[in-house]
Amino acid sequence: MKVELIIPTHDNDGSDNAVIIESAVADLCKLYGGATVYAASGFWVNDAGRLFEDQVKVLVSAATDKDAAKAELRNLAKDILEITDQEAVFVSVGGEAEIIE
Repeated sequence: MKVELIIPTHDNDGSDNAVIIESAVADLCKLYGGATVYAASGFWVNDAGRLFEDQVKVLVSAATDKDAAKAELRNLAKDILEITDQEAVFVSVGGEAEIIE
């Protein structure tokens, strides 16, 4: 099944997330044997109703065990949250999306 992780190319403080993205790609390769990465735009609305656009990298891989993949991606997302200023990380396993905060 398809697993996805979305990481902005820049942190909320403007710093480059390239090292974090590279590390996450390496983690997906270790977990699932490989990964595909592509650039996209992510949009969100803050509490005041303002629309924001972030440049993001979408990391995609394939897993065979849904429950294990959910736990693995949640842990990876939590690690990303600990080392960045991101407020949330999007993950999806088998088409089931989740926002990790």
